[in-house]
Amino acid sequence: MPRTIFFLVLLAGLFQLVACVHPSHPPLWDYFRPVAAVDTLVFEVEQEDEHAEAANDTIPNALFFSVLDSALLSEISHVADSGSAVVLARRRFPLTDEVEACLVDIRQFWFQHQSLLLFDRRKQAFTGRVTVAEWYGGDGGQDLTGSWLVDHDGDGHRDLIRREIQHTLRPTDDGEAIDETYESAVLLAWRQDRFVEQPLSDTMLLVKRYPIRSYW
Repeated sequence: MPRTIFFLVLLAGLFQLVACVHPSHPPLWDYFRPVAAVDTLVFEVEQEDEHAEAANDTIPNALFFSVLDSALLSEISHVADSGSAVVLARRRFPLTDEVEACLVDIRQFWFQHQSLLLFDRRKQAFTGRVTVAEWYGGDGGQDLTGSWLVDHDGDGHRDLIRREIQHTLRPTDDGEAIDETYESAVLLAWRQDRFVEQPLSDTMLLVKRYPIRSYW
C-alpha cells in the first residue's frame, strides 16, 4: 500500500510538471483565427460596415472584459463599454517567434475601434495592446485612425505606422461652417517585444508614404 501511494503521488507530480511546461491557452485565445504572417498589413475601419456583426467572431463581453487587464483597456474606455460594446475577434498572426498579435474589433453605437492584443507565448498571457484603427467623434468633428504594419526601419521586425486624420466643422460668426482636415503620423517601432513611439523629424513624409482611406 505505501508503494502504491508513492507512485500515485509521483504521478500527480508529473502531471503538474507537464501542466507547467505546457500551459493551456486562455479561452479568449481560441476565438482568434490564425493566419500566416505577411510583410505588410494595412488596418482601416469600414464605414459602410459599421453595424455588421459575425456571430462566429463575437467574443462574449463577460470573457473579454475579465481576461484583459484594466490597464490594457483604459485608453479605449470611450468605446470599450462592457454593457453596450460588441467585441469581434478578427484574426491572429505572429510578430516574432515569441509574440503573436490578435486583431480585435470593438464597436459601440457607430463608433469603431481596432486593437492589436499582444500575446506572449512564454508567459501565456496578453501583455500589451495598441490601437491600429478607429472611427470616433460627433457632429462637430471626427477622428479617423488607420495603420500600416511594415518593417519601416529595415531591422527585420515589423513596425507600426499609425496615421490619424482629424476632421472638424468650425462655425463662423456669419453662421457658416469651415470644413477643416488635419493629417498626422506616429512611428511605433518594435523594441523588446512591444511597440515604442519614436521621435520624428518629418511627420509629413510618413503621411505621404503611408496613406489611409479618408472619408472627407
